[in-house]
Order: sequence, then C-alpha cells, then structure tokens
Amino acid sequence: MNTLSLFFLPVALWWPAAVALSVVLVVAALLWARKRLVPATTLLFSAFALLWWLFGFVLALWPLHGLDAFAQWARASSYVTVPLWIGGIAWAAALLAVRLLRAARPS
Repeated sequence: MNTLSLFFLPVALWWPAAVALSVVLVVAALLWARKRLVPATTLLFSAFALLWWLFGFVLALWPLHGLDAFAQWARASSYVTVPLWIGGIAWAAALLAVRLLRAARPS
C-alpha cells in the first residue's frame, strides 16, 4: 500500500475525509488570497476557486464515492492525493493571482 493513505480511519470515513480535505485546502487558499487582493478581483477569484473545486469534485472525488471496500483499498492513495492536487492547484492559482495583480498594480 502506498504510504499516503487514510489507514488510521475506518474505510467508511475515507471519502468524507477526502472531501473535507479538498474543501479545507481550497477555502484556505481563497481566504489567503482575499486578504491580499483588491475587492473587485476577490469575487472573480472566489468564482474561480469554486469552479475549480467543483471540477475536481466531479472528475476525481465523486468516482471514489460508490466503491466497495475492496475497491477503496485498491485506490487508497487516491483519497489523499486527489484532495492534495485539488488544493495544491488552488494554492498555486492564489499565489499566482496575488503575484500578478501585485505586479500589475500601478506604483
């Protein structure tokens, strides 16, 4: 088994934990960026973050939802890596947006 797994939790909690992890990472990136962005761009970035989370949820997390216990064990690392990819790309977008908008701001 891959070292990235939720083996310390019961199998029934793997999917809710993966969804919660992805939500926490995206919301943390959103809140971090909101402190540093001008209010006009905050709404746009919030919409982007929500769309990105929905995209990741539908394409990567939802297929993990209806699996039986054997299939969950076979994809155990996905319950950690998928939320990390969703949150990681949200954080990269937040860092990039703040950096680009700060550079484009008139001095």
